[in-house]
Amino acid sequence: MNAMTQGLRSIVPTIALIAVLAMAPVAPEAGNMLFLVAGALGFSLMWPEAIVQVRRPIVWMPLAGLVLVATAYGISAGANGLVGLLYFAPLLAIWPLVTLLQSSGRPQLALLSGVLALCGASGAAIMAMFEVQSTGTTRAGGLVANPIHFADVALLVGSTALIGALVVKARWRFMFGLAPVMALIAVLLSGTRGAVVAVVAMLAIAVVTAVLHRLFSLRLMLALGVCLIVVVAGFLVLGGAQISGVQRVLADIAATLSSGAPTDGSTALRLQMYLGGFRAFLEAPIVGHGPLAFTAVADGLADTSFGGAPHLHNDLADMAASAGLFGVGAYILFLLAPVVEIIRSPEKPGKRANVVLIATLVAGFFTMGLTNAMFGILTVTVTFAAICAITGLLAAPE
Repeated sequence: MNAMTQGLRSIVPTIALIAVLAMAPVAPEAGNMLFLVAGALGFSLMWPEAIVQVRRPIVWMPLAGLVLVATAYGISAGANGLVGLLYFAPLLAIWPLVTLLQSSGRPQLALLSGVLALCGASGAAIMAMFEVQSTGTTRAGGLVANPIHFADVALLVGSTALIGALVVKARWRFMFGLAPVMALIAVLLSGTRGAVVAVVAMLAIAVVTAVLHRLFSLRLMLALGVCLIVVVAGFLVLGGAQISGVQRVLADIAATLSSGAPTDGSTALRLQMYLGGFRAFLEAPIVGHGPLAFTAVADGLADTSFGGAPHLHNDLADMAASAGLFGVGAYILFLLAPVVEIIRSPEKPGKRANVVLIATLVAGFFTMGLTNAMFGILTVTVTFAAICAITGLLAAPE
């Protein structure tokens, strides 16, 4: 292998990490394009090691999921249905990036990932504060992307930054803890309820998995829980309840306690999407209705029309209605690939902490996918592909 090729094998995964962790939270279009270019270049650079890497869950599970989706779309919609695979194109980059990361300097790239993610989360928080201050909006993120996708990416990237704290042993490793805080600022200012709920779910999963892996004593976790309650109470007393994201979640909680479910128009519309999606799945439970028709079918089967929505605001509903049981299987393979990879990774120092981090990220992705599409949205799918590549980096043997 010549020096130029070897240099590219190191540069390409670094470019992919920069594109997602530093750029996607503040410049998603540019970050997405750079990531896809890096993934395409990776395909020409990953041989012959790629043959060995395909045995890893982080590689074969997404590939198997793509085969299931392609089969379902091909049967239900013919050759035109295969266009729907473009929605999942970023997942193809996992294989070459995992292969190239395997042969690179792993500790250095893990630290770089933490630094880049810290910068990305900080940038998202700054952008959100600037937008609120300059426009007076209650839903920051419109200057960058859709406020929902802005919050989703900020939360995932901010949480990924904790990889830096797992690599660094010096005291300054605690600075990586600023990244989730900055991401939380972006989430709250975006007014995205799904991301706020995901924060709670991620905290719960992090605590449970950390206790199960005995990373912390139960006494310490209880102490941290009390501190968290005090911080939240202080936040609310100081006016935190006036932030749009908090207001919307508190309103949903109040409505749920009084009537059993949120009563706002957005929630009502989503419930019709879920109902229509479920009925569409029952009409074609094996291979679904294809990527081009499933929303129209779901709209026709809902009790109330929800218009020409591009998706059903729920990952599982989208996959079930568009690809049936094949799609549900693909969704499970996509989502669990990082978890299976990190659990089956070789025993080494830090493995338990890695399991906690990856489980927390997947839990957040899943939770946000309950109220909005994640797979199929380019920026978020790219972010998930990067998380998978980073999982492969963490799971590699010493």
